[in-house]
Amino acid sequence: MRVFDMHCDTLTVCKKKGWDLDNENCQLRLGDADGFDSYVQLYAVFIPDEVRGERAQSFFGAHHAYYRRQLEHLGPRLYDVPDLAALQKARDRCGMSSILAVEGGCVYGGELGMVEQVYNAGVRSVTLTWNGNNELAGGVMDDGRLTDFGKEAVHEMERLGIAVDVSHLNDESFYDVLAATEKPVFASHSNSRAVCSHPRNLTDDQFCRIAERGGVVGLNFYNQFIADGGEGATFDQMLAHLDHLLQLGGENVLALGSDYDGADIEEIIDRPRKLKNFYQALLDNGFGRELADKIFYWNAYGYFERLLAGEL
Repeated sequence: MRVFDMHCDTLTVCKKKGWDLDNENCQLRLGDADGFDSYVQLYAVFIPDEVRGERAQSFFGAHHAYYRRQLEHLGPRLYDVPDLAALQKARDRCGMSSILAVEGGCVYGGELGMVEQVYNAGVRSVTLTWNGNNELAGGVMDDGRLTDFGKEAVHEMERLGIAVDVSHLNDESFYDVLAATEKPVFASHSNSRAVCSHPRNLTDDQFCRIAERGGVVGLNFYNQFIADGGEGATFDQMLAHLDHLLQLGGENVLALGSDYDGADIEEIIDRPRKLKNFYQALLDNGFGRELADKIFYWNAYGYFERLLAGEL
């Protein structure tokens, strides 16, 4: 069984607390990946809304230095995936493989040249906003729109090969980004708003627009995004999101975006080793092994394979 998870906040939590990335207090622990045939994880540097300009650039720099130290310290237990050859190796490698990401386009500090610097640092995905507005666009809890700088930044991201992540955008900025881009965008950790009405989730139209472009959408495990009321999420409630999005043509679109170490996640799935139980729930509910494997691994793998091959 293989897993490809498109979002966690473990790197930022561990850096803040002075822990290694395999700390036992984390939801995402390296040892939990050892039982899988392949486990690819996007590790995001989460930059809070209040950290802006040069402070945001320095914040990223400190976390990037920590990440590089962790790669050296943890050796073969954490395998960096900056390019296509590394991704192809990760496909057949047991243990944790990591793609570096950023949550918060404020990482650029409003400077277009920073897009290439972030790319050269190994980042292959940037979530354009968190909940508030920044120099690029409007977050889901604010009313901003894609700015002129935001348009330049997403064009540069497309040119270089940084995936444009539309999770956390407000609705207006979401459509602004679609209008300003040509290549497939993706939503690393967003669910269906038709199933759970939280504004962080995607409308049916938004999901279909991502699908039409050839993007992918990662199922978020956060209680608040799974069921209205936000308590006691069950596998059946998670499957309801998958069922609904499959009806919209999501067979080659759906993926995983756990949000480990960044959200309140129910005990049934709060550790990677428990993903096998969710996988079995898919099989028990008639999804079939081929579809379950697409959701758990191959849809996300295919998206990032095309990105790293320069085909996006």
